[in-house]
Amino acid sequence: MNREKYSKFLQVLSVGLSLKLILIGSLPMRVQAKSIDFSSDSSIPTNLSASVTFDPPGNGKPKDTVGGASRDAGLCPQDAVNSGPSITPVMPTNDRALTVADRPTFFVYIPQTSAPKAMFVLRDDNEDYYYKTTLPIPSKAGIVSFKLPADAPAMESGKSYKWSFVLMCSSEIRPDSPWVEGEIQRVEANGTENATLNNLSPVERAAIYGKNGIWYDTIASLAEQRRSQPDNLTLATNWENLLKSVGLDAIANQPLL
Repeated sequence: MNREKYSKFLQVLSVGLSLKLILIGSLPMRVQAKSIDFSSDSSIPTNLSASVTFDPPGNGKPKDTVGGASRDAGLCPQDAVNSGPSITPVMPTNDRALTVADRPTFFVYIPQTSAPKAMFVLRDDNEDYYYKTTLPIPSKAGIVSFKLPADAPAMESGKSYKWSFVLMCSSEIRPDSPWVEGEIQRVEANGTENATLNNLSPVERAAIYGKNGIWYDTIASLAEQRRSQPDNLTLATNWENLLKSVGLDAIANQPLL
């Protein structure tokens, strides 16, 4: 499916399912482009027992509903009934998710499904920026991640982008394909502090990003630490508490794949 046809497909899909789905792609609020200064974060946690918290940017407060969209609890038509969580974008429910990375990492919870792969699309409002790829789907339920690769165009500071993640239940995308979408905006980090962050441990970086309301980098840094120490119960608790703090209770204890 080429770019133009896929864009039209998403538009039709959004309208056709609007009475059934909760969309997070059309956000009325925009965060002003700014340079994030981490120099005021003097109380950096120096051990894995320190709590990683998330302070929403500006006056953002979590909503009562989880952002995202799905069909029948995220099932393909041929899948067995799923009583667990539906396909879910791992992002705060206040919908104001930021990153300082030009090629960030995206996280999605996927229930057990027969879909062999998914399509990921990232675009801006005018579709001047457009990136599409297909990703393999694991055989068990859990939270998967996808880092924008080096051959993808870098995201620009101060711009908002929409991303879509669609399970491909067959060889082609169908109108009933389970899917979610989200929005991301890149903000600039102060150059000196950004260099300093690179010398810290992932959990230390996660704590600083979280205090500054930078969601995508908070969860990516904490996920990096968890994957390096999968049996660390303190890290597992830290991860679960972080997800619950932004309204993602339903998937907080799901495995990180």
